[in-house]
Parts: sequence; C-alpha cells; structure tokens
Amino acid sequence: MKKILMMIMAISLIASCNKTSENTASKIGNSPDTATSSEKTTQEKNTPSANQNQNSPVLGTYTGGFEASEFNETKDYVYENRITISIDSVGEDTIDGHSVVAGNNRPFKGKFKQEGKSLKAEVAEPGDDQYDGKFSFTVDADGKTISGTWTSNDKKLAVTKRKYSLNKKQFKYDASQGLPTDVQWTSLYEKNPKFPDQVEALTEDVTKINASAKELTKKDVENMYKGDLEVIRNAIYARHGYSFKNRRMRFIFDQFVPWYMPLNTDIRSNLTEIEKKNIDLIKRYEEHAEKYYDEYGR
Repeated sequence: MKKILMMIMAISLIASCNKTSENTASKIGNSPDTATSSEKTTQEKNTPSANQNQNSPVLGTYTGGFEASEFNETKDYVYENRITISIDSVGEDTIDGHSVVAGNNRPFKGKFKQEGKSLKAEVAEPGDDQYDGKFSFTVDADGKTISGTWTSNDKKLAVTKRKYSLNKKQFKYDASQGLPTDVQWTSLYEKNPKFPDQVEALTEDVTKINASAKELTKKDVENMYKGDLEVIRNAIYARHGYSFKNRRMRFIFDQFVPWYMPLNTDIRSNLTEIEKKNIDLIKRYEEHAEKYYDEYGR
C-alpha cells in the first residue's frame, strides 16, 4: 500500500512539472518547434509570395538613350536624356519597377504577357507628377534588352512621347573613372553676357583631374575656369549614379560619358571622405572663378 501511494505522488509531481514547463514556454515564446504569431508574421513578410518569380531573367536595371519622338518644336525641349529602367519584381502577370531620368525617380506597375520568348509589358507611373506617363516595352527572352515607348499623361508638355532601346547593366561605383576627351571643348548652353555670339566652353582641364581618386589642393584648382570646376565637381556625383536635374550637367554626362548611369536622385550618403573634402574645396573656387572661356580664341 505504501509503494502504491508513493507511485501516485510521483506521477502527480511529474504532471505538475510538465504543465509548469508548458506554461513557461507559452509565456516567453520559446518553444523550439513552433513560432509565435508575431514571428510567423515576420517570416511571412520576408518570404517571397508564391506568385512572384524572384529568379526571372528580366529583373535588374537597363540603361540607355531616351529619345523624343513626339514633341512641340516651338517649346524648349531636350531631344535625348539618359534613362535607367529597373524591373524590381515580376508576378504571374504583374510587373513592378521604377525609372530614373532627368533628376526624377518614379515607380511604375502594370501587367505583362508572354509573346513567344519575349515579355510584353504595359505599365503606368502614379500620375501625381506632371512628368508621369505610361511605358510600353518588350524585354527579350534573355533579359538583356528593353525597348519601347513612353507616353506622357500631360499632352501640353514639350515632349509627349519618347522611345528607347536599353541594355541591361549592373551599376558599380568606380572612383577611377575619368572623363573622356570628347568632353573638352564642349559648349555648356550658356551665353556670354559680354559677348552674345560666344558660349561657355570646357577645356582639356576637365579630363586631367579626378576628384574621386585623390584629395586635391588649392594649387590643383585655383586657376581653372568656372565651367571646368563645375563639371569636375559633378563628375563625383556622376560616379555614384546621380541623376541630374540641371540641364547643362545632363548634356555633358548623358551625351559624352559612356560609363555614366543615372540610378539615384540622392547620393550624399555614398560620398567618400576624399570626395566630400574635394567638393568643399572646388565650391570655394567656383564662386570666384572666371566664368567664360573664349572658345573662338583658342
């Protein structure tokens, strides 16, 4: 009888311990086999949905010329800018991404369908910006090129339709990238108030200084023209993929710098310490530099 009583007490004690252990695990969410509801929610958010194709070859960035095809000749327009289109996600029949051009970074979304081995998409920007519109493009089977048109929502713009054929390219920052010789002697669109028949031009100095590669001294920049200093400074931003709103800088980097790829509209956090110091130095000399180079006097 005594043995039976002791067995009953032992069983009761074990059951009590198991129940306490289960309650403790439940309170602190520390069960090794099950996740709490909040943990499940976090996992679900971080897991790609079943209808998204994260391995699609079309995902990535494409860059190239963005040419005017329908425009008002009486208005001041830019014939060609450089654009980067990014395909960010692809679903069963939906596609999301964004474009970066002329200092604007705009999201788009829409539908696509397969046409043979190619993907044909119709997507739209939100419509809350005056330069928003609709893209129609085809991505080749290997995801190496995008070609199509963009049509503006606002039909009063100087350019209401553009065409493009872009190549896939992954952006990579490279501090050693210099400006090509084609940049020198380039006109900057600005008339000389003293000599209206002349325009501001760059010199070969812009190809000699790379303000991302080394820290500059005042001796490097003190006798340079304002236009040269401005381009050397903005080349720092261009190496980080900055998309220029300034039309003069777009003209230089969009048309004459092959490595340039517009990718962001704010790159300040990406600047190196050397670049920050050089920007401050160049700006000080820009303020007092002679503004015009006489392109007819060389």
